[in-house]
Amino acid sequence: MHDGMNTTGNRTAMRTDGREGFALVTAVLVVLVLSVLAVGVAWIAGTEKKTTHAESVRVRSLFAADAGGEAGINFIRTSDSPPRIIDFGDNSVRNQGATGLVGSQNYAYEALYLRRVPKPGWGVDYKDYDYRIGADGRAARDGQASVDVVVSRLFKEGY
Repeated sequence: MHDGMNTTGNRTAMRTDGREGFALVTAVLVVLVLSVLAVGVAWIAGTEKKTTHAESVRVRSLFAADAGGEAGINFIRTSDSPPRIIDFGDNSVRNQGATGLVGSQNYAYEALYLRRVPKPGWGVDYKDYDYRIGADGRAARDGQASVDVVVSRLFKEGY
């Protein structure tokens, strides 16, 4: 028989104020909050990884396009005479197909003749030839970038 006394004969106060499951409910709520925080941190980490990869691909494709622009500039710079127009439809003087770089990076460029104008102070035989270099760079599967550069080179006509 239980009359509120323990085996030593002391009276104990019986708690009947409704707090029997308080610790369990608190522990479950703490575990729930920590679980939500863990899922949020994992989601943010995954998003950051995807963003970092996309930025890396974008930068590599831009560098590839820049390399194509530099190759086009070098073509004009090292020409001994004004390059001849190979397609009068768009005035192109050079079409360089895809040129591989490191890994999946590559570039292609096209050099277009724009105009020639006399160079002031150089006499009638010297003319500035202007060209537009359009370069496309690619990296990975989805990375694409373009660079357009206008280049001017002084040539002596009839040389």
